[in-house]
Amino acid sequence: MKKNIFLGLLILLSINSYSQIEVADKSKEPEIKAIPYDGSFMDFSNMMLTKEHKAGVVGEKVTLFKVWTVKNVDGSRVSYSDSEKFENKTFEVVEYIYEYKDVLKIKNDDGIFLFEPSSIDKYVFNSFIDTIKTKLENKAIIPLKLKSEIESLNGDKIQIDGLKEYLISEVTFSKLSSGFGIVVTLNGEFEVIYPTGTFDQLEEKGWLNLESSDIFKTKTTFIEKETFLEFSKSNTSYLNSIRNGNVKIGMTEKQCRFSWGIPTSSMSNIAGYDKVLIYGEIGNSQNLYFKKGILKLIK
Repeated sequence: MKKNIFLGLLILLSINSYSQIEVADKSKEPEIKAIPYDGSFMDFSNMMLTKEHKAGVVGEKVTLFKVWTVKNVDGSRVSYSDSEKFENKTFEVVEYIYEYKDVLKIKNDDGIFLFEPSSIDKYVFNSFIDTIKTKLENKAIIPLKLKSEIESLNGDKIQIDGLKEYLISEVTFSKLSSGFGIVVTLNGEFEVIYPTGTFDQLEEKGWLNLESSDIFKTKTTFIEKETFLEFSKSNTSYLNSIRNGNVKIGMTEKQCRFSWGIPTSSMSNIAGYDKVLIYGEIGNSQNLYFKKGILKLIK
């Protein structure tokens, strides 16, 4: 009797040892809630874009110029012999899919395809061009600095006079030596680039950077006329210093950045100062020391 009970226990333990473990599936990604596209980005190269921003392009038109990964809806890669179907062609975005990478389902008269945008692809959301045109065309702008230089697309070096107004007479989406981008014409006389990279433009409303076509991509800052008048009134004490590229004790951190641009680096809580902006390389730099947002020491 005891032997039978012992065998029964062994069988029961054996069954329990190999019983199935219940696993809850929590791997499903939450539903992406799209933020409607506002025409503020040209493509997905902006590192600050979220999946929600990207999903907002559904229903928009996208024009492909040179793209590398396009698939049929069954997942098979489109033949290279059909590449002309995707060069300088416009599609409607019908779905945004995220599967460890961005995928846009696109369609036109040639069919429905899966486009996987990457950093080397050349494409543009059409509404971006319309947004830039509305934002810039026929705007009077004034240079921030009294004297600066910019190289036009034809290689001419243009002296920019800070005491003059410039009119953005035309805005075009153009093929450039480095890819595709926005070109603006000033005063109907010369063309320069309106850069669209993640950190190329200023956050301040009415401010814009225009870029030289040389290898250094030198940027010149302009301000829309109405905004410039407001800026002048609120920075009366240090306006000439800012426009001449100088900094002075008593300026705010923002005023110093207007004058000298983006620092090489910055530090906090150094030698009794709240913040230090460093311009230049170690051993050959100028440092601005701030307390409560006011410049107290230049070293």
